[in-house]
Amino acid sequence: MSGFEAIVIYLGMSLLVVFLMLAASAALGPFRPAPGKATTYECGVPLLDPGQKRYDVKYYLVAVLFLVFDLETILIYPLAVNYTKFAASGWLIFFEIFIFVAVLLIGLLYAIKKRAIDWE
Repeated sequence: MSGFEAIVIYLGMSLLVVFLMLAASAALGPFRPAPGKATTYECGVPLLDPGQKRYDVKYYLVAVLFLVFDLETILIYPLAVNYTKFAASGWLIFFEIFIFVAVLLIGLLYAIKKRAIDWE
């Protein structure tokens, strides 16, 4: 028996056990539906607001800008740490990082110009 056959048998047995447990629970467990069971429960306190609220788009824009600049840091960090390995190319790595940051800075300036991150 190869490794893949053992994995397939293991997954098949796992799925069989899961379905047998679900079937046993459905067959042996009590079924008493009630309207109160379908409501939202918040630590015994009745809900004050509906569950689905509308959020301002600015929250999402700030989140996207955070992700962009977080990814910038993640992409620049390995180059900064291994800069001595890339020293043979000299200033080329420095200018590549500068161009990368400049493109992101242009995007940030565009977002500021469009008042995407101004709070009113």
